Amino acid sequence: GSSTAAAAGQQVSQAECAGPKRPQKEPLRRLKTKESRDKRGDVHGPSNVYVQVVGAGSRDSNASLYVFSEYNRYLFNCGEGTQRLMQEHKLKAARLDNIFLTRLSWENVGGLSGMILTLKETGVPECVLSGPPQLVRNCRTFDRRLL
Repeated sequence: GSSTAAAAGQQVSQAECAGPKRPQKEPLRRLKTKESRDKRGDVHGPSNVYVQVVGAGSRDSNASLYVFSEYNRYLFNCGEGTQRLMQEHKLKAARLDNIFLTRLSWENVGGLSGMILTLKETGVPECVLSGPPQLVRNCRTFDRRLL
């Protein structure tokens, strides 16, 4: 796969971190959302954006945020236990479009390898991973250790 440089760091495709691909589901949600936006003539983006604190950064959970609208879903940081907290808050990992890592520390990436495997197993067609420049190297390490 290929990576592209972003203003704040590196973007890595899910495929680069998750290794060999298995047949993936059709990204129908994205297509339907885009079609409905086109029909309404909505070129400005979402009318409402919501933020939910997944982990508050306490000793039991690392800081992470789930930001979502009718079009996209973003996760900021993916520390250890983030998937469990998302389940407790009834947030579905399979609907994620983007994961942003603010820095490469265990508090922010401890649950990333498990999240990548979950996304792969649930057939998520694409989830963009963005973060600091060292992200590409770390994802290659995940690739070797996970698969």
